[in-house]
Amino acid sequence: MTSKPIKPKPKVKAKTASKPAAKAPDPFAALRRRVAKKLEGFTTAFPDELDPWSMSSGRPDSSDFPVPELVLFLFRNLMGWKWSGRGEKVRWSVYGSVKGEPIGFELRKFGFTILRAGDATVPTSRIVGQINSALKDVEAFLEPYAKAQVESGHVLIANRFEEFDSRYRFFRERAEKAYAKASEPPLHKKPNTPKKGKKSKKVDLAELNLGIADLLNHTWSANREGFFHSTAMVDAYFSALEHRLVLLRAFTGAALAPGELTQILAAKWDNKLKAVLPIGGNRETELLFGKMRRIKERIRNPFAHGGVENDKGSLFFHLPSIGAIPANFTRFGDSIRFSVIPIEADDHAECCAVFDELDQLLSAGPLAGPHRLMDAGVDPSFDAVTIADYGTAVAGTEQELEQFLSAWSHNWERHANMDY
Repeated sequence: MTSKPIKPKPKVKAKTASKPAAKAPDPFAALRRRVAKKLEGFTTAFPDELDPWSMSSGRPDSSDFPVPELVLFLFRNLMGWKWSGRGEKVRWSVYGSVKGEPIGFELRKFGFTILRAGDATVPTSRIVGQINSALKDVEAFLEPYAKAQVESGHVLIANRFEEFDSRYRFFRERAEKAYAKASEPPLHKKPNTPKKGKKSKKVDLAELNLGIADLLNHTWSANREGFFHSTAMVDAYFSALEHRLVLLRAFTGAALAPGELTQILAAKWDNKLKAVLPIGGNRETELLFGKMRRIKERIRNPFAHGGVENDKGSLFFHLPSIGAIPANFTRFGDSIRFSVIPIEADDHAECCAVFDELDQLLSAGPLAGPHRLMDAGVDPSFDAVTIADYGTAVAGTEQELEQFLSAWSHNWERHANMDY
C-alpha cells in the first residue's frame, strides 16, 4: 500500500491582544497647562463633609467678573472641579480649594458670589487676580469659536427696542412742548383776576406789560429748545429703527443664509429696511422711503456727523469780488442751515408724521406677528431651528401666538429670577 501524503497542518497565527482605541486628542490640553500655572494653589479638593451653606459669602465688584459664566467654564470644564446647579436662586456652583482652604463660586440672583470657609486667610484680592489672569487665556482660546458662532448665526441679540423707542418718544414729547411754548406769550405777571360772576377776558399783551424784545426772546428761546429736542428725536428714531429691523428680520421666520446676520448688522438703515419691508413696486412705500431718505440726509446726517452735508451744502467756496458761495449753489435753499432755527415746528411735525407712517407699516400686515414678538420683549436667536419656530408662531392663529409668548415669558422669568 502506498501511504497518503500527510498534509502539513496550517500555521495558526498567534492571537494578539487588540489595541485599545486611540483616545481623541484633548482640545483643552494646552490651555489647561497654561491656566494651571496661573492658578497656582488652586486644586479640586473640597471636603465632603463641608456644607456650602455654612460658608461665608461675599460678592466681589461686578467689574471684576463681568461674565461670571467664564468662571464656571474655567473651573468646571477645564479644571474639573465639583459643581452643582440649578438651585433656589442659584444658577450654578463650583467647589474646590485654594492653598488648602475650601472655596466656592456661585452665580446667584443678586450676583456672582465667592464662598469662603470661616478661617480663610488667603486674600480675596489674590484670588480675583489669579482668576482674571487665567481668564485672559480662556478668552483668547474661545475667540475663534465665538467668531465662528457669530458667522453661522448661532447667537442671541438682546431685545432693547423698548429702551430705544422710549428715548425717541422722550425727545419727541419735549420738542412738542417747546414748540407749543413758542406760540404762547410769556407770562411775566398774572393778568387781572376777573371778579366773581364775570368771564375772564382774552389776555391782552399790552396788559401783560410785554415789549417786543420780551416776545422775540421768548419765541427764540422756545424754538431753539424745540430744535435741540427735535434733533435728538430724529437721531433716536433712526437708532431705534435699525435695532428694530434687526429684531424683525429674525421674527419674520425667513431662514438666514450663511454670513447673512453679520451683513445685516453692518448694513445701512435703508438696506436693513429693504430686508424686512418690500419697497419696490409699491408707490406709497416708495414715497415714504424717499421721505425717510430726505430726513436722514437733511437732518440726521449733518447733526450726527459734525455738520457735514452730503451735497456739499456745508462747504463754501470763495467767488472773487462776490463772496462765499455754497458748493451746492441754489440747493442750499434745502439745507438744514438755510433757516435761523434749523428745525422749526413745521419741520418737526413733518418728521413725526413720516415716522408714524413707517411705524404703522412695520407693525401691520405680514409684519404684525413679528412686531408682536418684538413688542413682547422676546430676545431673538438667529439659528435656523429657532428662526423656524418664530416662523411657525407668526404664521399660526392669534391664540397660538399668545401661547408661544406665554411659554417664552414663563421660561424667561424663571431663568431671570432663578426660580429653579
